[in-house]
Amino acid sequence: MSRTTTTMIAVLALAGGLSAQHGRTETPGLTGTWNMGLEGDHVIPVALVLKQDGEALQGTISMPTNRTGNTVDVALKGSIAKGTFTLSGAVEGAKETTTIEISGKLNDEGMLAGKVTMGGRGEGHHDMPYTAERLKERK
Repeated sequence: MSRTTTTMIAVLALAGGLSAQHGRTETPGLTGTWNMGLEGDHVIPVALVLKQDGEALQGTISMPTNRTGNTVDVALKGSIAKGTFTLSGAVEGAKETTTIEISGKLNDEGMLAGKVTMGGRGEGHHDMPYTAERLKERK
């Protein structure tokens, strides 16, 4: 094979590979720090940190407490399937068992949207819609 033919084959193979990658659309992962706004009587800012490993999802949410300025970090575990995710955790050290369940999906604008359900013994469950925006990494 001549050198020109070999070079031409290499260029065509490279172009074909780049074209195939360009056509591929990957769903962005959920790993990152998210600025979440819980919608109650007013918008409550909350930090949500997620780490995705395949379909497994884990993270931490910093929830405000009844004491102004204080937060409690709640460990979360869950999964993602078909674009929808669920997470759940329990508030450690609370007087009453308090659970947090988060469900949602990543929308076309790259934001999370869904609902947070909080509940405890005798309190019933409280649903709050939310949206969350991923914080940009600093360089």
